[in-house]
Amino acid sequence: MAWTDWIFFVNLHMDKIKITPKDTCIVIGNGFDINLGLPTSYADFVKSTHFDDMLKRGNELAKHLKSKFELQNWIDIENELKTYSRERSDASFKSNYELLKYALINYLIELDYSLVKRTSAAYRLIESVSKSCDSFNILDYNYTKSIETLLRNKFVDEDTIKSSLIKVHGEAAKNDIIFGVEDSASIKREHVFLRKAYPRYFKALNFHSIFTNAKRIIFFGHSLGETDHTYFQDLFRYCCQDAGSYGRNKYNKRFEFIYYREEGYHNLMQQIDDLTCHKLTAFKQFNNVKFFDVEQI
Repeated sequence: MAWTDWIFFVNLHMDKIKITPKDTCIVIGNGFDINLGLPTSYADFVKSTHFDDMLKRGNELAKHLKSKFELQNWIDIENELKTYSRERSDASFKSNYELLKYALINYLIELDYSLVKRTSAAYRLIESVSKSCDSFNILDYNYTKSIETLLRNKFVDEDTIKSSLIKVHGEAAKNDIIFGVEDSASIKREHVFLRKAYPRYFKALNFHSIFTNAKRIIFFGHSLGETDHTYFQDLFRYCCQDAGSYGRNKYNKRFEFIYYREEGYHNLMQQIDDLTCHKLTAFKQFNNVKFFDVEQI
């Protein structure tokens, strides 16, 4: 590849993600897709034929995950990867991890978006945004194409979708998902391939301008889990400061957290407590903070 061709290649790929500050920022997690009625939980994946195929082929990582799932009928695969790295050292780990990732991609590619529940809170949120919000960004942490599908169904033009939607962890349909653990995770040195920043196509995104300019930030179905803390820690720490001392408005920002049942609220508050460095009172004092159980909206 000639030098000029390489420069063109880099510029072409850099242009794929254009971050433009908007008044409203919506952060989407897997709970959003689940609320739409899509079977996108790790539990759904573990129970799929794609996962069974790995078990039949003797994938040791898949066997480990299956045993963990059977113990509690629930699993967070990304967190289990940390445990596996610390406790196991089989030579096939990397290849089994890659097979796991591509099995997940193939599973998600087959999702049927015609099953989306039009009465769901997730559907109604996108419907409301597309009709009444002229200035928004969507940070989508899912691998699916649910957001694009909903926006197109609501006749949002392609230019708006392209400028407003950021697929933070890639897309299954494009075979480029970011699947793994955070930089600070305690794993064996030789398991660096588990880091989310490891893939050649990984692009480190800085959301500072988005969060700084957004007046309203909505989290829907995002757990704020440890593997994503790096994206949010500066935002939450900043918002624990007194906005009035800087001559700004009464509140720093409006935060809206949409969660699932009491356990979801409890888990969310644990993460916010960590992200604010245990300054929950300051966070609620200096921001307009609202919590909504998805079953009640």
